[in-house]
Amino acid sequence: YGHYLVYPAAYQDVISVGAVDDKKRIATFSTYNTYVDLVAPGVEIMSLGIKSDQSYLLEDGTSMAAPHVAGVAALLWSHFPSATVDQIRSALTASAQDLGACGKDRHYGYGMV
Repeated sequence: YGHYLVYPAAYQDVISVGAVDDKKRIATFSTYNTYVDLVAPGVEIMSLGIKSDQSYLLEDGTSMAAPHVAGVAALLWSHFPSATVDQIRSALTASAQDLGACGKDRHYGYGMV
């Protein structure tokens, strides 16, 4: 996907998530553009699977990164149930570890959740 806009991630009300590796570098397969809000681990993530006879496997993808962000958002809402969507989004972006260029950038967004 690279720098191209991908939907639904490019919609304004969506929190768009990219993937980083264990060294916090943007993954080679990760989408990057001005719509990326956050990044999360997405390379060699231990997951349940049905490949061969293994119960667990290592997977790569933004589909491995997005659940990290969703989990943090769920934890925030569990502690602050009256928070608005905008407040949760602000908490996620304000608390992200800034990576890459200072501030929001097209590879890491606001940083790693």
